[in-house]
Amino acid sequence: MRTDPEVACYVRSSTEKQTVEHQYDDIDEWADQRDIDPAEIDRYVDLSQSGSDPGREQFEELIDAMRTGRYDYVVIWEISRLARLGSTYQEFFEVAEASDTVIAITDGWVDEVRPDGTGKLIADISAAVAEEERRRLIKRVHAGVRRARNAGKWLGEVPVGFERNNEGYLQPLLNPEPNEDGYLDIRTALEEIEEGESYRQAAKPLDTTRQTLSRIDQDDGRKQWYLNATAEDDRVQDALEDLS
Repeated sequence: MRTDPEVACYVRSSTEKQTVEHQYDDIDEWADQRDIDPAEIDRYVDLSQSGSDPGREQFEELIDAMRTGRYDYVVIWEISRLARLGSTYQEFFEVAEASDTVIAITDGWVDEVRPDGTGKLIADISAAVAEEERRRLIKRVHAGVRRARNAGKWLGEVPVGFERNNEGYLQPLLNPEPNEDGYLDIRTALEEIEEGESYRQAAKPLDTTRQTLSRIDQDDGRKQWYLNATAEDDRVQDALEDLS
């Protein structure tokens, strides 16, 4: 091994909301403990990318670089950052073995997976446990969504002119803030469109775009939410009950 090891790290987030600073912090701490300048580490980063996606650009670039024998170490924060269990996961470790690359894991059941296979079994078990925890989490989330929907709570994006109350139920927005469009604002705009006003003119006093007004106007069911305070969706109809 070279006196000054060549080191890369791989960082991944699954969604835009996930931060990666904790991954960088742990990787930099790993480097400091070994008298390696974190600035000298080649960083491969895939943001808002699922671990089940085999076409991650930076991940593929890292594997290609490993195949050339470029790195002595590849550092990751946690084993699930690499890939879900499967062919992509196995390919990564096969390339690491063939290229004599040590995989360092800063937050896992094992610190290193070495080219001779040391640590691989524990890493596999850790990955399997993480995958099972992920499946259970997804099941709990889906169950929670079903319970909320069955209780009449509104999930997802709130329609323009409405708001979601503290209990999760939809209700008309009757006292909007200056930068909001209330239920009556949208009703007035749709009434103007019914009388022949253009979408552009009807949208002028609103924050809502003419495209949104057009979509509502061309959706007969949704348009009735505003013009007649009626809806086929029981959750919306309950919200409009006092207005009809």
